Formats: sequence, C-alpha cells, structure tokens
Amino acid sequence: MRLRLLACAVVAVLTAATLGTPAEAASKKPGAVGLVSVTGAAPYDSSGKKYAKISISWPKATRAKKYQVFVAGSRAGVAKAKKPRVTVKSRKATITKLKRNRTYWIQVRAVNGSKAGKRSARIARVTPAATAKLWSKRHPVYRLMSYNVCSNACSKWETRQPLVVNEVLRLKPDVLAVQEASRWKNAVIPGYTETLGGKDNRIFYRTAAFEQVTQRLSATQQSAECPLETDPRTGKVVRDDEGDPVRVEPCILPLDGVAEPEGKDAPWSVLRHKASGQAVVFVGIHLKVDEGGSNAAVRARQTSQIFTDLGNQLAWWGKRLHHLPVVLLGDFNTNRSRAGNSRLETVMQANGFYDAYEQALKVSRQHFNTANPRWSTQPIVGVTWGDHVDKVWVRPGRSRVHQWANVGKMSGGRFVAPLPSDHHPLMVRAQVS
Repeated sequence: MRLRLLACAVVAVLTAATLGTPAEAASKKPGAVGLVSVTGAAPYDSSGKKYAKISISWPKATRAKKYQVFVAGSRAGVAKAKKPRVTVKSRKATITKLKRNRTYWIQVRAVNGSKAGKRSARIARVTPAATAKLWSKRHPVYRLMSYNVCSNACSKWETRQPLVVNEVLRLKPDVLAVQEASRWKNAVIPGYTETLGGKDNRIFYRTAAFEQVTQRLSATQQSAECPLETDPRTGKVVRDDEGDPVRVEPCILPLDGVAEPEGKDAPWSVLRHKASGQAVVFVGIHLKVDEGGSNAAVRARQTSQIFTDLGNQLAWWGKRLHHLPVVLLGDFNTNRSRAGNSRLETVMQANGFYDAYEQALKVSRQHFNTANPRWSTQPIVGVTWGDHVDKVWVRPGRSRVHQWANVGKMSGGRFVAPLPSDHHPLMVRAQVS
C-alpha cells in the first residue's frame, strides 16, 4: 500500500508540472503592444511592378515570443483582420508589396504559443509616391528646417530670441524658413544670411554654403529696386528726355520675390549651392490657422494664389516654375487629423508637391507633434498619423527625402526647458532636382 501511494504522488507531481495551474497558464498570455512607430518607407520595383514598403518598430511586450503585424486599407479593416501580414520575433518589421501613394492601417500584437495579447493602437500611413535616384555631386543633400518662432503672438520674445538662435546653431540647417517672426527685428544668426522680402515669414541660408542668385535686368524690365543714376557734380538724379529717372546700367538684382495670398505673404528666393552650382527656389509659407471652425477652404485658396504668384513672378524673370527645383517650407496649419486637410493636399498635388513626411526614407519621432501650443515639455503625441502642421513639400519624382525628424532638443524623454517657442523645429534632409 505504501508503494502504491508513493507512485500516485509521483504521478500527481508530474501531472502538475506538465499542465501547470490555471494561473500559470494565464501568465503565458503576452502583454499589450505599445505605440507602433513608422521608422521609414520607400518605393521600390520588383518583377517589373512598382511597390512601396513601410518599416515599423514598437516597444517590447511582456512574455512575447513573436509579434504579428496586421495591415489593411481602412481603420475598421485592420481591426477585423485575422491573418497577419508579417510575423516576426524582433520588435521591428518591414511590410512589403504595398501600393504607392495609398493609405494603410497597421496594428501589432504579441503572441506566446497559442496565447495572443491585446493589439496595439491603430496607426495609419500613406506610402511614398516616388523617389528619384540623384547624384550627390550635382544634387547635394540639403538640411531644410522650418521653425515657427512665435515672436508676435507669444510672450517673452526678448528672452526667447537667444534660445531660438541657439537652436539654429545647434541644428545647423542649410536653409531655414521661420514663421511668426515679425518682431524679430534686425535678426542676426551667426553664419547665416537673410533673403529679402520677409516679414512674418522669413528665409535664411548658410552663408558658407549658399549664395543668392542674381540676374541682370533687360532693357524692358523695370524695377523700383534698381539704383538710379546721379549727376556726380550736383548729386541729383539724372532724367531722360521725358523726365523719367535713368537707372544705373547694368541693373543686377537678386532673383527673388514675394507671393501675396490673402493673409501672410510668402517670400521666395533662388539660392545657389556654391559647391555643386545647383540653384533651387525656396518658398516660406504660413497658412491661416483654424479659428473656431475649419479654415481649410481659405488655406486651399492661399496655396493656389501662392503658386499663381510664384509662377508669374518667375516668368517675369524669364524662368518657368515647372523647370526649376522648388521646395516649400513652413507652417501649413493642417494635418491628416484635421477636417478638410484634403483641400490643401489637392492643390499641392495638382502642382506636383507632396509632404516630405510621407516620402521620407527614414522618420524620427513620428508621433511627437511639432506644434506645442501648451508649451509642454512632455511630448504631445499624435497616435494615428503624427499630427504635424509644420511641413516641407517636395516633388516626389524629382527629389529624394533621406530623413524627416522633429528635432526639438530632448533629454530623458522630455523636451528641454526653457522652450524657445510653442513649436519644435522640423528638419528634412533631401535632394531635389
């Protein structure tokens, strides 16, 4: 009897060890996956077909052995998806064979054997439309920065101005577009030159790397900026037979101008990269903010007028807008989470321009919004899209966007105080043609 009882006890122990208790079985269920981030995207060709791919990463989930990535063309569709598009062991994945310039919704969940954890929050991403292969000697990679410094609407500008300058010097952009800079009188940034025509929106360039393109006016072109000829004896302005003042010849002026939509002017300038000789049109823009209701229609009108003015002014100089490399930088006061965002996008795409955010090969701090109206050192998180109003627009087939990044200074997961502005600087590294 004693041996029989001992045998039963051994069997019981082995059974318990094999099956485990209900609590132990439940403990194998993995935890929820945190916020998924897009780290990059790219168009590519395979077997004669055009595709796009998206790279993502996410935080580690407890007790996870593998991760399943679900993909669909709609918010509801990804939640209903049963079959994962990709299954991986690491905390990152690349989703391939996607259509270009399409919206995809993504979720990730952790699995441990037959147990599955809670899915991550749904995020959405538009795939790149195209990218160009450009020779760096002719088409350098530029560091393009947009920064709303809020000199007029925000307090303590005199105190914050040196902080803004320090941010620029820390980040070393090649070209800088600033918004809300009307109180920034006689702006001086060591190593930078400001183009003409800016008031609220202004453009600076790195003096060592760029120069403003100038052009000689023809005999039929008239400009109030041309210096007038004076009589060396009297110092008076020389006049022709009809009494009109005579300008100094040749009259050579910077190739620039100002588009004048309703609202804030949009200065533009043609800058030449000294080392490569490439000349690029840079445009600084600040569109109307929503005030109690959507101003999407106003922003669309403003953008249409900017393109019209830019095209007409370039034509006066004998240039054609569609034949030149062009970059648009600024605060556009909209994103995919806002009502009517498609109105701006429709105008932009009709003129060949797409948001560099969605064309970037690499993305950093996708979910940390560039606008920070509450002046919070804690990042404001845009879960679904990343809700950025500060943008750089490029032509996808004629550019290569290497990186998009919110480059506000951070330490320990927070933005460093004191904050220079109620926006964080945006940096895009890109080649254009």
